[in-house]
Amino acid sequence: MWAVWRFVPLVLALAGLALCGRYEVGRVGYAVCFLAGFAGLLLAVRGFPAAFPRHRTTVGLLVLAVLVRLLFLWAWPADSDANRYLVEGDMQRAGGNPYSLAPRDARLPPLLSAPARDALARVNHPELTAAYPPLAELFCRAVAAISPRPIAFRITFALADMLTGLVLARLLARRGLPAVWLALFLLNPLTLAMGAGEGHLDALVALAVTLALAAFEDNRRQGWGFFWLGAAGLVKYPALLLIPFFFSGKNVGKAAWALVPLVCFLPYMDAGFGLFASLIAFAGQLSHGGPLVAALQPVLAAKAPAVALVAGGLALAAGWLAIQDQARGALLAIVVVLACLPTVYPWYFLVVIPFWTLRPGWPILWLLAAQAIVTTPTWLRAAGLGGEGWAMAVVWLPFLLLLAASLRRPAFLAPLRAFALVRTVSVVVAARNEAANIERCLASLQGIGLTEVVVADGGSTDDTAALARRHGATVVTASGGRGGQIAAGLAAGLGDVVLVLHADAVLAAAAPARLVRALNACPWAGGGVVGMHFDAPGAGLAFITMLNALRARTTGIGFGDQGQFFRREAIAAAGGFPNMALMEDVELSLRLRAVGETLCLGGGVTVSGRRWAGAGFGGKAAGVVWLCAQYLAARRFGLTDPTGWRYFRRYYR
Repeated sequence: MWAVWRFVPLVLALAGLALCGRYEVGRVGYAVCFLAGFAGLLLAVRGFPAAFPRHRTTVGLLVLAVLVRLLFLWAWPADSDANRYLVEGDMQRAGGNPYSLAPRDARLPPLLSAPARDALARVNHPELTAAYPPLAELFCRAVAAISPRPIAFRITFALADMLTGLVLARLLARRGLPAVWLALFLLNPLTLAMGAGEGHLDALVALAVTLALAAFEDNRRQGWGFFWLGAAGLVKYPALLLIPFFFSGKNVGKAAWALVPLVCFLPYMDAGFGLFASLIAFAGQLSHGGPLVAALQPVLAAKAPAVALVAGGLALAAGWLAIQDQARGALLAIVVVLACLPTVYPWYFLVVIPFWTLRPGWPILWLLAAQAIVTTPTWLRAAGLGGEGWAMAVVWLPFLLLLAASLRRPAFLAPLRAFALVRTVSVVVAARNEAANIERCLASLQGIGLTEVVVADGGSTDDTAALARRHGATVVTASGGRGGQIAAGLAAGLGDVVLVLHADAVLAAAAPARLVRALNACPWAGGGVVGMHFDAPGAGLAFITMLNALRARTTGIGFGDQGQFFRREAIAAAGGFPNMALMEDVELSLRLRAVGETLCLGGGVTVSGRRWAGAGFGGKAAGVVWLCAQYLAARRFGLTDPTGWRYFRRYYR
């Protein structure tokens, strides 16, 4: 019974938010009710009993979602966008092309029905023809044909929300996630206010991307996943940027399905360049831009949007390479786009919510809730949307701080126990002809609480193996390059956690206990890196140390000299250790990210700087970056060398 009562504050807050629209309260009252809705949502979700039956939770949330949407449909006034949907949809019924006829065009009124003519005076930007993609226009035509009134569009968006909720319920069940997380979408104040409340097309984008997520869960339906992403992009163009983030070596051949929705352009081709004329005009406006545009505008003036878009493109390219699991990559893409667009409205964030429902972290929670600060309800919109200056900083700076904190230790709104507790640690040392260094390495591993030390020898012709046995290590001989050695060492060990160490590195005494504590404190983490510094001074080596730590924290990609560690349970779930001659460390990181989170402990491994000695420091660093980028790009398209020898030969020439 207590589980039900936890939702009472949320329901009261949402009812108050709906009544804000009915009685057209001021900005402060609206913001208080909006934030109270998120506080109630958090209270309802956190601590909800895990033992409560899934089907009862799901059905209860769906029923409650219907009732709340009925309240918003009754109480909330439609946004002016709904008038444009109505006019553009109704003109098509009479044969008009919305890409050729602007609402202000004198030829338009005779084509419209009486309700559409009434809405004509309330259309925003009446001088511009349609800017929405063709699938959005076909949707407007269909709804206007059924009922040429704004309420018809809002009812359709409410139904789209409910369909999205049904698909999310299935995804949550399939992934073993708490059923109560469905409330994060269905009872989200932003979803309610901007979907059933104001009535924005972005509710359809959220539905399409959720259908795509469901399709990508099944290897046999990858083509449908790309189809739905293409459909989402033809409702709102920025959604097209999600498509490359779903590429993988197994499905890239199905990506052509994303082109199928392009047939929606055919009914409007007689408009010619007019298909994109208004879109370009809107793109040049600086109305309510993203935070990057707002930060650059005082310095760059009219050039700020172009510079922000270029910066966003570079960030998307880097993210596309480094973040190769679909959930994180897609969420990154959406947030980067929203941060860099020259025009960003609160309803643009609706597409974020399905992804956040499946990975409900704290940074996105703040970003959604803080829309109370920059959102102006439709009845106050004549006074401006807000969101400039200090308000933009209040929204995005805390988001960045929370994001930085989550990079140190990933956390979600409700804790998940993804992996079992760990107690024992094995160290695998990959070595080949390391007699000059391995004794120092093995000496650092004695008496620090390890279960065992396994030296994986790659066919040394010096005393490496003998020295390892003298220090009490188990020695296994393996071929296949460094990855093959580590895989053999892993098979010979027994620890719950495996730490990979290079033979020229020294491990801090506290490192094994630290990584055990870190994994047990974050049970949804599959592994990570200890972190490193070099045993030699120099600004160049210090810079590489900083970049290594930044890369590991932001992308989860660790290098072998950073002290990679992982749970045996996690590597088994990820398909096993990558037996590759080179790039095994990058591939290991990507596999761990596919099954959980990764950690960066901040240091504990001291590495020899011998590989960076001599001339050509910059060229060596650039070579590593270039080789890694080549591997990541090839992996996206399924073109990597699974043995790793191609990269081995390029690296060692």
